Amino acid sequence: MPSRNLVTGVTGFVGSHLAYRLLENGDHVVALARGSRNESPRDRVIEVLRQVGGGNAHIPLDRLNVVEGDISQPRLGLNDDAFHQATSATDAVWHCAASLSFEEEQRQEIYRLNVGGTKAILDLVLQTPSRVLHHVSTAYVAGKKDFATESEIDTGQAFRNPYESSKCESEALVAEAHAKKSLTARIYRPSIVIGDSRSGRATHFHGVYAFIRGLFTAAARLRRRAGGDGPVHLPVRVLGKTTTTLNFVPIDYVVRGMVHIGGQEASAGGTYHLANPHPTPNDVWMPNICRLLGVTGVELVDETSFEGVPQTKVEALFQKQMAFYYMYLQGEPRFDCSRTLEALRGSGLECPRVTVDFIEKMVGWYVHYLQTGGER
Repeated sequence: MPSRNLVTGVTGFVGSHLAYRLLENGDHVVALARGSRNESPRDRVIEVLRQVGGGNAHIPLDRLNVVEGDISQPRLGLNDDAFHQATSATDAVWHCAASLSFEEEQRQEIYRLNVGGTKAILDLVLQTPSRVLHHVSTAYVAGKKDFATESEIDTGQAFRNPYESSKCESEALVAEAHAKKSLTARIYRPSIVIGDSRSGRATHFHGVYAFIRGLFTAAARLRRRAGGDGPVHLPVRVLGKTTTTLNFVPIDYVVRGMVHIGGQEASAGGTYHLANPHPTPNDVWMPNICRLLGVTGVELVDETSFEGVPQTKVEALFQKQMAFYYMYLQGEPRFDCSRTLEALRGSGLECPRVTVDFIEKMVGWYVHYLQTGGER
């Protein structure tokens, strides 16, 4: 029997792919979304779902209901009728919405959306018949730990930014509600989510995509000046270590893993690292991105490099574009994925390594996207 799912964050990367996957499986989706200045909530949701499906996808509108709401508002900003309708016809809630900001000056707003929003969702789940919550967090709740297990949440670890700490606090609220048997919860922790493992296609462009876009734009500018289309030299020092990694995980593995694990009764109460068991060394992904873009001169350096030669304007721009991930280029936790791998055993789902071939696929797709003015 098709399930009835309420999904938050449907216009985001994970939420949009999750909603599309649920609809593809024949399930019903109630999408909680906000409108924009030019688009209604429904138009925004339908557009992003079409992007997920490749632009020409058929969206089963008879199984999609879009409700205008806001996780930062009491009762999600819904009136009594809308709130009752949303809760009474829901088998499970998938909470994907979150603030992805990380700046210290945005701490209050980050907590309002991530912690306050989770509290509002918990209140909503308690009004649903089955009281089932699927909570999307991040593997980086581990903060500055060297090694992160799936069985721990807050062990007194230090955090790099308010985003990490707010997601950790949100997890603790969900785990507490499950421990009290107020509801049944599962927590999913993706790492750095990138494009589809088969096509390289993505719908949202943060982090490493900002780095690629910055290199692409700078290289195009230099080529125009030189009147050629060959390799260009762009001296950019990036603060980081060649000996550390970034944990990239394809979006299709994340959402398929969530849906598969979420369908198992035995997974209730568990936390799952939807991270890559094989994180990508910095000296693999960065040089190959540069090679594919025909750019030389980009290098990972330590702090001493800037002592004698101050940061250039171009270097400052790249640091700003990749500010969040700059925090991890000097080291990130290793994520234990054993519980996740056990839950996926026999499913045929396996997280692919981010190899040179994978990087070529991802970068090739994104460069084509940039060259064609955003045609997906």
